[in-house]
Amino acid sequence: MTTTAPRLLQVRRSEQITPRMIRVTLGGDELAGFPGEGPDRRVKMFFPVEGQERPAIPRASTGGPVWPAGEPRPAIRTYTVRRFDAEAGELDVDFVLHTGHGPAAAWARAAAPGAWVGVSEPGGRYVPDPAAAFHVVIGDESALPAVATVLEALPPGAPAIAFLEVADAEEEQPLPGSAQIHWVHRGDREAGTALVEAVRDAELPAGRGQAWLAGESAAVRDLRKHLLDDRKLDRRAVYATGYWRLR
Repeated sequence: MTTTAPRLLQVRRSEQITPRMIRVTLGGDELAGFPGEGPDRRVKMFFPVEGQERPAIPRASTGGPVWPAGEPRPAIRTYTVRRFDAEAGELDVDFVLHTGHGPAAAWARAAAPGAWVGVSEPGGRYVPDPAAAFHVVIGDESALPAVATVLEALPPGAPAIAFLEVADAEEEQPLPGSAQIHWVHRGDREAGTALVEAVRDAELPAGRGQAWLAGESAAVRDLRKHLLDDRKLDRRAVYATGYWRLR
């Protein structure tokens, strides 16, 4: 099986969405044919390291990726496609600017039009169940780009409720769809603590529900267990992903 080589794209523009989030819009000839539509589409991004204008990216082969000889490997991180517009030839990716931000956030903060980055083919397995009695969507700020795509994809009129943890009110942002949104402000508490409590204390609709959740790994683990053991959701109806670790 031949793997697909990452696409080399360039920054078109960037926008500060909230004090701690930047949206970077990418484009380029290699974006043609990109299968980026759908909810929760995750890509690996290849960021140039010091001394590089463009990141080194592997060549596709039947034996797996082949890296160029003599070039340092890029920093690689996983992100969710926030928006893909095939007609406009644009791809949006949102970056959270954590304290002590890593190479991806540092790149996003400094990225000017024309800056290069590599983007892999997207993957993702979440499909909204049109027969579900309700949908619950849970995440922290790292999951907000994916949350937005999930909310967009929910069946029209389906009962939906979202619990979203952010630092404070300044980090709230408009989201698509008609879900009932509960913003949970973390403040000085440890990441995930307030979110877990909010979901545990909430009243959810009756019936066979479907859940999507992502964010800090320990919080996601606890919430998944709660949804399965206490809320009795079907294991096949709970899509849970740990995006990052607090410790």
